[in-house]
Amino acid sequence: MAPIPTPTPEPVPSAIDSRLVNPSGIAVDSENGWLYTADAVNHRVRRFDSEGRVFNTWGGPGSAEGLFLQPGSIALNLDSGWVYVVDTGNNRVQRFDFQGRYLGVWGANGIADGQFQQPGQIVFEPLNQWLYVLDTGNNRIQRFDARGRFLGKWGREGQGNGQFRRPESLALGLGWLYVVDVDNNRIQWFDYRGRYLGNKGGKGTVEGQFDRPAGIAVDQTNGWIYVVDSGNNRVQRFDSSLRFMNAWGTEGGAEDQFRNPTGIALDESNGWVYVVDAGNNRVQKFDFRGNFLKLWGTSGNGDGQFQAPGAITVDESGSVYVADTGSHRVQKFNSRGGYLGQSFTGIAENR
Repeated sequence: MAPIPTPTPEPVPSAIDSRLVNPSGIAVDSENGWLYTADAVNHRVRRFDSEGRVFNTWGGPGSAEGLFLQPGSIALNLDSGWVYVVDTGNNRVQRFDFQGRYLGVWGANGIADGQFQQPGQIVFEPLNQWLYVLDTGNNRIQRFDARGRFLGKWGREGQGNGQFRRPESLALGLGWLYVVDVDNNRIQWFDYRGRYLGNKGGKGTVEGQFDRPAGIAVDQTNGWIYVVDSGNNRVQRFDSSLRFMNAWGTEGGAEDQFRNPTGIALDESNGWVYVVDAGNNRVQKFDFRGNFLKLWGTSGNGDGQFQAPGAITVDESGSVYVADTGSHRVQKFNSRGGYLGQSFTGIAENR
């Protein structure tokens, strides 16, 4: 029997109780102002309100229904009120309602349809109500309906078209899907059913080449694609057909410079690009063409400081959420970098 989620009707922040560990995945429900975090160390998921107070928690270590082993990516189905959690250590995906009540599961360790080896990112596509899961260990992508029924797959290990070597990030475009193929140092382009359309990259430093590409984001209005070229300490921008447009950034600690950048998020309403400059423990803000606008953050665990920042997302109001993994929390900022609060997601409770 699945464990019942623990409610907190009148949530109160607590320096101890509201901490999990290392937010490996974050997702924001802008309509309700809720933040969901996956805690890979304590093997659970937490939901916070817009002030960072804990609403409820569910999970715990294990392989039964509703339990997790190193949960990772989270996706939200706002139409149905469902939360999908990639249960990486159990090689499966679990589905819950927004309150954390268990609804279903699919997957197991293996190579057959609907099975996984080290599944990574999950993305929900609302028009067709499809889910895409990066089956990283099998070097493929699997597609499911909203209830987890298998619909299709593509990819295998290799360097050819439609093949992968460690796919780690994907983003949906205007009817298209773009995949960061890390060890092949390229971006691959598919339609929503997995038909191969093209690729861009190769290891190098010239325009359109990459060294350990990381985060990817798509501007749904213009069709522009932004790729964090981590090893080259820059961001590259392409059109929807992967034609190079421009790049910015060099190695360093000044404005418009990076050290091991990772995550990226867009505020399309205002035309802004946020980049997690992980090695410099800060976030940098640019316009859509890459002109520098602002930065914030230094190394530390105080308000607005970071230790190993990772994932980043922007809600519909323009608030920016950053997973500050080394400090075991998610921090919230306004669009000018002003600190708004934090949701602790990080002290292991077995000490």
